[in-house]
Amino acid sequence: MEVHETIRKMREINQLTQEEVAEKLGISVNGYSKIERGKTKITLDKLEQIAELFKINVADLYSAKEKGFVY
Repeated sequence: MEVHETIRKMREINQLTQEEVAEKLGISVNGYSKIERGKTKITLDKLEQIAELFKINVADLYSAKEKGFVY
């Protein structure tokens, strides 16, 4: 599973809308949507913000399926 897919799954698991996550990250809904679709590069800073939002480590975004965070 790629990072952008994990981010989408984590959002769904946490029952958040794209609008809610975008607002929490301080970016546009369109910008966040591009992250989830893998259409834009994610900076380390943004990855850290996303991981913090979901209360996981950045490394967990890369191995969430193996660790059982997403299915």
